[in-house]
Amino acid sequence: MLGFIATLDHPDMVGVNPEVGHEQMSGLNFYHVVAQAIESGKLFHIDLNDQKGPRFDQDLRFGSESIKNLFFLVRLLESAYDGPRHFDAHSYRSENEEGVWAFAAGCMRNYLILKDKARQFDEDKEVQSLLNEISDGGGADFEPLGSYSSERANKIKALPLDRAQLAAKPLPYERLDQLTVDILFGVR
Repeated sequence: MLGFIATLDHPDMVGVNPEVGHEQMSGLNFYHVVAQAIESGKLFHIDLNDQKGPRFDQDLRFGSESIKNLFFLVRLLESAYDGPRHFDAHSYRSENEEGVWAFAAGCMRNYLILKDKARQFDEDKEVQSLLNEISDGGGADFEPLGSYSSERANKIKALPLDRAQLAAKPLPYERLDQLTVDILFGVR
């Protein structure tokens, strides 16, 4: 859709409204979809829910299935998006009115829990040390390039990258992933 929007007569008037479940049903990484929409200035709205794999559109309670993916989504939204958030989800059909209200409160509660966990992740000294280690460019003459632009893409293409040097650099993603899980499980 982002490519199509750019072809319109008034692309500034058009944006996207992605939904967690729709992207998960098609096997896409929702975090990347949202990041790309934010980066292009086209995330106009977002529908939050959850999904169990590539099944029919389930619209499950936000945060009920995909905890780690939704954690990174909330972290992204809180750091780079100030637009509307909407829970496009529904309670189990067996719920009465009280259960429907509990479901709505659960969506909001889960978002706020993940928001707090994102703050904790961003304030964790070991996490930040690992992120800095991963993004330092392997000691090569490499500076962080920031957000996407054609100029930055050309700069990356022109970099004299030494594949052996890059491959030799340890990338502690396993430790970072375990710290993320520890934060989400509340043991850190």
